[in-house]
Amino acid sequence: MKKRISLIWILALGVAPMALATEGIWAKKADMPTARYFLGTCVVDGKIYAIGGAPQPHVSLSVVEVYDPPTDTWTRKASMPAAKAGLGTSVVNGKIYAIGGGGGARSTYEYDPATDTWARKADIPTARDFLTTSVVNGKIYAIGGATSTSGPAFRTVEEYDPATNTWARKADLPAPRYLHAASVVDGKIYIIAGSWQAWTASPAVYEYDPATDTWERKADAPTVGSWLSASAVDGRIYVIGIGEDVFPKGVEEYDPATDTWTTRRDMPTARAALSTCELNGKIYAVGGTATTAYNGLATVEEYYPNPLVIDFNGDGNVDIQDLLKLVESWGTDDPIVDIAPRPSGDGVVDALDLELLMSYWGQPVEDPTLIAHWALDEAKGEIAYDSAGQNDALLIGGPVWQPEGGMIDGALQLDGIDDYVNTPFVLNPADGKFTIFVWIKGGTAGQAVLSQAGGANWLCTDSVEGCLVTELKAAGRGGAPLSSQIVITDGQWYRIGLVWDGSNRILYVDGVAVAEDTQDNLEGSDDGLYIGTSKNMEGGTFWSGLIDDVRIYNRAVSP
Repeated sequence: MKKRISLIWILALGVAPMALATEGIWAKKADMPTARYFLGTCVVDGKIYAIGGAPQPHVSLSVVEVYDPPTDTWTRKASMPAAKAGLGTSVVNGKIYAIGGGGGARSTYEYDPATDTWARKADIPTARDFLTTSVVNGKIYAIGGATSTSGPAFRTVEEYDPATNTWARKADLPAPRYLHAASVVDGKIYIIAGSWQAWTASPAVYEYDPATDTWERKADAPTVGSWLSASAVDGRIYVIGIGEDVFPKGVEEYDPATDTWTTRRDMPTARAALSTCELNGKIYAVGGTATTAYNGLATVEEYYPNPLVIDFNGDGNVDIQDLLKLVESWGTDDPIVDIAPRPSGDGVVDALDLELLMSYWGQPVEDPTLIAHWALDEAKGEIAYDSAGQNDALLIGGPVWQPEGGMIDGALQLDGIDDYVNTPFVLNPADGKFTIFVWIKGGTAGQAVLSQAGGANWLCTDSVEGCLVTELKAAGRGGAPLSSQIVITDGQWYRIGLVWDGSNRILYVDGVAVAEDTQDNLEGSDDGLYIGTSKNMEGGTFWSGLIDDVRIYNRAVSP
């Protein structure tokens, strides 16, 4: 092993870097209590405030609801003094400012989250909707807008100083714009895409420097777009909901440092007129509309554009297996192990990646792609706790905890008659890449380890020999189960897994691929999971043996 590590440092001397983008990770979150679009969102003290908006055309709301990411819950707060849709919202010194909106209103309101109260402030000089507001050095810049969804747009830029409660006119936008996106990086404001009149869209990008009150044209977005939103993470801007479709789901990344664009992984839910905000390196896409009747959505989706995944093989630790994976990929552009420099690697696996990996050596790590983890280490009770998310599961039929009998600490003993574990919804297989790993011992032919109600048996055994099978397949006549030739019911411990990388199904046993094929897609379901029985809970499909350490990732893991 020492020779292999030494070779790494030798190889590192002659490797040329190249650009490579990561995909990012999307996750569904709790819906807003009030469905709406053309709302404003912003962050104060680790919580996201959703303000105003429209539930349907020609109706504005004064509703304020706050989202707490750690608990995935929403709470109602004091309403705005007036209803507003198409408003701008920004935060200065812990207070939220709701500006414009509501049919061309000039009103400006200040909200104090500490006291849950609103106060009227100086009106914006130019009444307008569908503007953006951005903060630089404690001042708010209200940019563009229009008096209706049909335009025409303004070029107007006005600066609000909360300290003096005054407005000042600034240099106009180079071109009129409304229904656009805005974001701030390094003290400069970027205005991206949007419209200048009804049923138009532009890819143009403009950079505004408040210090000099000047504008500069930058590289166009790859796609024209309107009714979209943007937020910045790690010095890069993510434009969400961009595309030529009426209800788009495209995501494009802009790097101001290089004035370049990269296409990123689509948002799961296509929609327009949504709002986004950044918190702890993640972007929350909130609300919007997705129907030609323009009814509001309650949908909330979390986007992690630059997840740091150190646990390459998904076993919960940074250890020799991860180091071997890095060594095997040395000098390549393998995106799984190209983790440095942050935020998205440099296109080559080299000494920088090794250094970052070793800084986590021997530590349990929090994997942002691990969306459910039932360790099954409890000693009593009827709840199997999810250490990775909000998916605590219920034991049915009386499975028996085995605190000392697992492959990793404790495990759960199921009787093969009526024992199983019922989980909430975790993922829809049709939505994108995912991975499942489970430790099992025992069982017989025809039994299931993991299935989805209303969906398919994700991991099970064939009805004759007890070989590992997945019945999760493509929808329609082209779909078929994927079977291995590996018996997993001989009373030994096995770590079994299923990986879907967007094109291929791969079955694993103890880290070795034992069956693989290509599919166009996978059939979907929005129901919960059954651990220890089949999707229909037929007699003979209940697992008779031990199950331990069930892990589900929303990425393709390479064991």
